[in-house]
Amino acid sequence: MASKRIRHRVEHTRNKHSRAVFRNGTIVIRLAKNLTRTEQEEHISDLLRRMTRQILEDEQMKLIDPFRPLLEGSESLTVRTATGKTYHFTLKAGEKTRARRNYRGWTVTVSPHLRRKTLHSLLWDLLSSAEERRVRMLVHEVNDLKYCFPLRKIRLKFASSQWGSCSPNKIIMLNSALLFVPPSVLKYVIVHELAHLKHGNHSKTYWKTVGKGMPRYKLARETLKEYRLPSLRSICKIYSLIPPYPMWFDDDDDDDDDDQQDDRIFESGDYEDKGDDFTLVGDGHDPDAEPV
Repeated sequence: MASKRIRHRVEHTRNKHSRAVFRNGTIVIRLAKNLTRTEQEEHISDLLRRMTRQILEDEQMKLIDPFRPLLEGSESLTVRTATGKTYHFTLKAGEKTRARRNYRGWTVTVSPHLRRKTLHSLLWDLLSSAEERRVRMLVHEVNDLKYCFPLRKIRLKFASSQWGSCSPNKIIMLNSALLFVPPSVLKYVIVHELAHLKHGNHSKTYWKTVGKGMPRYKLARETLKEYRLPSLRSICKIYSLIPPYPMWFDDDDDDDDDDQQDDRIFESGDYEDKGDDFTLVGDGHDPDAEPV
């Protein structure tokens, strides 16, 4: 990967942990309190190196962000899924937010106070509603052909942190962003989650079950790694640099001087974007689900 210099600046805070934030093209190193000069230099070097690497890695990935033009001011947009199906979205101003289906797609009336994040979720929900029946049929087809596992429910919805999940209640969630990846990749995620109906882990036995449903799953899994998810605030990792060992930590409430926007936790490489504000935060998993 080619080297690249990214602007950075250092801020001193009263926080317990040092962190790095990528904002408006600049890496902001936010140092914890009570660090010696040597510790400050170590934290700056480590966070700058890790954030730069994360930014460069993300630039090499394919961002699935079909609704970005509408979020940036466009009034109409046609999106095309991986199957070639097209949907047309038109935005217009109004007193209340609502969506009306037409033969091409939807006309969405946007109220004056609608947040961009809410609009983003609404657009994904509309697309999901149109494609959910097809995806459900595909899941049942794969399950009936390969496994015949008991399955309670299938949901198609957008998520900014995982491609899919399987809950102990036998409910499978598939990310709507999978509508924009090759069909083989969508099938892999389906097989991946179906296998979790029998194995709540990623053991060797689990992967044998995946292989039964899709013998060449490794190729599709590697292809999936080329994509990253969209959202409204780009988030990577945050590193706790508390001596003696660097470690991952979940964003918590004890950093009084932290950005108030850091209110959600995501896995490494997954992003939620809010304008041009990118923040490194910690791991987060649904405790009731087995994610991809």
